[in-house]
Amino acid sequence: MHITEELAYPIIAKLKTVVHYNMNIMNESGVIVASTDPSRMNQVHEGALYVLKQKSSLIIYENDMRKFHGSKEGINLPIEFMGEIIGVVGVTGSPLDLDQFVKIVKVTVEVMLQQVHFHNQLQHQKTLMDNWLLDLVHPHYFDERKNEAFAHHYIHLDTSQYVQVLLVKFANLFTHSTTNMPLSMIKEEILRRIKLQLPKLHFQSFINDSHCVIGIPSSVCPTKGGVITLAKRLQRHLKEKHLMVKTAVGNVYPGVGGYRKSYMEALSSLELQESFPQFSDYIHIQDWGIMDFIKRIPLDIRQEFMNRYRERTFELSTTLRHTLQRLFDCQLNMKETANSLHIHRNTLLYRLESVEELTGLSPRKFDDAIILRFILLIDEMNKE
Repeated sequence: MHITEELAYPIIAKLKTVVHYNMNIMNESGVIVASTDPSRMNQVHEGALYVLKQKSSLIIYENDMRKFHGSKEGINLPIEFMGEIIGVVGVTGSPLDLDQFVKIVKVTVEVMLQQVHFHNQLQHQKTLMDNWLLDLVHPHYFDERKNEAFAHHYIHLDTSQYVQVLLVKFANLFTHSTTNMPLSMIKEEILRRIKLQLPKLHFQSFINDSHCVIGIPSSVCPTKGGVITLAKRLQRHLKEKHLMVKTAVGNVYPGVGGYRKSYMEALSSLELQESFPQFSDYIHIQDWGIMDFIKRIPLDIRQEFMNRYRERTFELSTTLRHTLQRLFDCQLNMKETANSLHIHRNTLLYRLESVEELTGLSPRKFDDAIILRFILLIDEMNKE
C-alpha cells in the first residue's frame, strides 16, 4: 500500500478537528503528503527518512533540529500496515508532552488507512462484479469462455453452482436522489437492503439505473414456490421503503451460460408483466406458459400471422374481446365464463356466435380457439 496525498489528506483533516498539534504524514520516500501546515507539503522530512531506514521511532528535541533537515521538534513514528512500514506520522511539539498522545495518533492513522484500504478493496471487487455482470447480460455480445474465466480468476465465483436469476426493476429511482443522497448512494443502500433480506446470494449488481440482477443459489430456494415467495417478500420490503418495483425470476441453471439464460427468462417475464398488467402475480417465467412461447416468436413472423386474420378480427368490439379473454381464462368452460362475466349463458352464446360471424373462427372449436387466443395475445404484446 502506498500513502498518497489523496489517502492521507482526509485522515489529517479528520484528526485536525480533535487534535490541536501540527501533524504530518510522510510516504515511503519521506515526503510530506499531508500536513496541518500547508507550507510543509511536498517537503522531504529527514527525520522520516531516519525512521524508515532504522524502522524505529525518532524523538527530535529542539537542539537536534539541525541534524534533520525539514524537521521540527516532536516525535515521529513508523506507520505499519500488514507487517510493513509504509510511511511515518509526525506530531510537532515538546516530546515530553507528546509521549503517550503520539502513540494514539499513530494507531488512529493506521486504523484509518486500513479502513480506506479495505473499502478500496471492496470497491474494486464490486467494480469487477459489475463489469462481469454487464458482460453476462449484454443483449448482443457474449463470450462464454471469457466470461467463465473472468468469474473464476477475478471474482472467485463458483460457476458450477445451480443459480436462478431474480431481476428487480425500479421505477423512477431518480426521484429519490438529492444533493446529499445521489443516485449512486441510493443504489448502494438498495444493495445493502437486498443483502440483508437475501444473505446467501451468489451475485448481485445494478446493470443500469433501473434494473438490479440477483443470483440466488438453488440451495437457498430449491422450489419454484420458494423463490416466488422470496421475490414477493423482497418486493414488499422495498415498497415499504417507498420504492416502486417489479420482480421476475428465471429458471435454475449452472454455468455462466445458464446464468445468462436465466437472466433472459427473468427479463422476458418482466416484459410480459408490462404487456399484461392484469397478471401482476406472474413472477416466474414458468407462470407465463404459452405467452412466453409467443413472445419468443420473431416479430416479423408474428406480424405475418396477424395479417392473415387482420381484416376479420378488426371488427371485434372491446366487449367481445373481453368475453373471449374470460372464456380462455376459464379454460373454455361455458358455465364458469358466464358466471365470471355475470351474464346469462344465452348471452354468452350470442356473443360467441357474433365472434364467429365477424371472424369466421368459432371460439367453441379447439383449433379456432387457439388461433383467437394467439391473436388476442399478440395484439396485447404489440401495444408495448
